[in-house]
Amino acid sequence: MDVKNILAADTSSRVLSIAIRTKEKTVFEANLEGTPRHSEQLISLIEEGLRHVRLQKNELDEFIWGLGPGSFTGLRIGLSVLKGFHIGFGKKSFGASSLDVIAAGSGMVSGKLAVCVDARRERIYTAVYQFQNGKVKKMLRDSLLSFDQLMKKTDRQTAFAGDALTVYGERIRKKWGKEALFLSQKFWYPKASFLITLYEAKPEWFKPLTLRTMAPLYMRISEAEERLVAKGHRK
Repeated sequence: MDVKNILAADTSSRVLSIAIRTKEKTVFEANLEGTPRHSEQLISLIEEGLRHVRLQKNELDEFIWGLGPGSFTGLRIGLSVLKGFHIGFGKKSFGASSLDVIAAGSGMVSGKLAVCVDARRERIYTAVYQFQNGKVKKMLRDSLLSFDQLMKKTDRQTAFAGDALTVYGERIRKKWGKEALFLSQKFWYPKASFLITLYEAKPEWFKPLTLRTMAPLYMRISEAEERLVAKGHRK
């Protein structure tokens, strides 16, 4: 794969993450944690990164984005910015699952990993991976599961990562006991630098994006939409 000037971003979680990698292998990475303010911070963070690596926006060759699943608001903000860049500069854009990005950044070289992101309303965004000799295979595609369904997809040898552990961690330990392995919280969120790493290691996990296909991987309707549907059924 030719080395290119790449801008990568993931806005699906409470961590706003961008990374820029130049042809000269100069790298800028920023991960802002805390109360999400993606709409205020994303553009300024990208501009800061471009200054750091001494690139102009029009010198970027490709845009690589995490598509979720995750925060509805964060994903909409991120995709809006990507659409602007895609139209403005006419460069190629690619997207991947944010769950895959978490797996890529897990540091695992062997064993089974379940990436679990809190989808709220008693549901969990989940994907399961098998690592062997440093290589990874996706065993369960991105799914929206209940806790009981998640338990059927895992076992005592499964490692877990993702912010759903904040909500479901104790229940997982009750099910699988002390053997249950939880990765450190620093591995729970998708980081844009691992988007680039994954893109170069597993290009088949990415899909080329057009304006028509630049859509988040929501996997469910929003809470407001669910309330409207429920209201309609009650009439």
